[in-house]
Amino acid sequence: MARGLPGLLLVLVLALAPAGAWSADEASSQDSPGESSSKKEDGRQRPLGALIFGATPEERERLAEERRRLSAMAAAFGSDPTAIIGYYQLFYQRNAYTNNLNLDAATAVAQVPITPNWFVRATLPYVWADSNQPNGSTGHGTGDTVVRTAGRLYASENVVLLIGADASFPTAAKTQLGTGKYTLGPGGALAFPLPRARSLFFTLVQNFNSIGGDPSRDHIHYMQVQPTLNTIWSKQWWTSVIGDFNVDWTHRRKTTINLQGQVGHQFDRNWVLFAGAGAGVAGRDSSLGMDWMVNAGVRWVFKTPLFGETIFGEPLGK
Repeated sequence: MARGLPGLLLVLVLALAPAGAWSADEASSQDSPGESSSKKEDGRQRPLGALIFGATPEERERLAEERRRLSAMAAAFGSDPTAIIGYYQLFYQRNAYTNNLNLDAATAVAQVPITPNWFVRATLPYVWADSNQPNGSTGHGTGDTVVRTAGRLYASENVVLLIGADASFPTAAKTQLGTGKYTLGPGGALAFPLPRARSLFFTLVQNFNSIGGDPSRDHIHYMQVQPTLNTIWSKQWWTSVIGDFNVDWTHRRKTTINLQGQVGHQFDRNWVLFAGAGAGVAGRDSSLGMDWMVNAGVRWVFKTPLFGETIFGEPLGK
């Protein structure tokens, strides 16, 4: 665990870095003096429903407006995986593993909103692999291509439900740069705005299974659960703390846990910069684990779908 400790410290630093960017004016706007004193007096006695949705009509309306604001800002940043938006993204990531393998990848991502409640995304990495050992193998080239399609089944100011699937294709230029398998990963995601915490909470669940490819390569079958807390600090700054839980069904249900942190900044209407770090917490020596990782990238976000609401209708729940 000692080797992964620096990565964990980086996660904490990144998660807390922009706290100072949240201005005093924004802080004071979150609650009026009357509401603050009311919280101090009876916050502990409030029912759960009142804490979540508000105890008075005025408070309920204020919290509802804050949910809408948080959801809109997360969509504009590209940090909400359930948002039906488009973006073009380039990022670099370095992964280090306990067996001394290092993987560097420059990845291009294009996500296009087809309708107001359906998007398609394509991801293509260019990978450099170095075993970092005497007489070890090295190589570089394209990695496996991943395509995601997903749509919103339900969307309201309180919750969003997205379902879809990832499909990966063995397009890697060399054996060590990909899995050699066609895989399918159906799944779903839920998003909950948390207005009192200026955050959104997401949970993404997928089950991946190889359905063809090179028979000499290992079969792939695992479940992945990714809870994320995305905090909006200001109109430009956000952070995400991401848990990555994997259960490998092909290796005696071995569980791996990775923790990541990310900080992002929107420097104009469309452009976003982000950087992150992560470390393995459990199962670091497994095929789905890691020792540590760092990444950084740029994203250009847009919202207009290819086809409008008049053809396919509005998202359910709206």
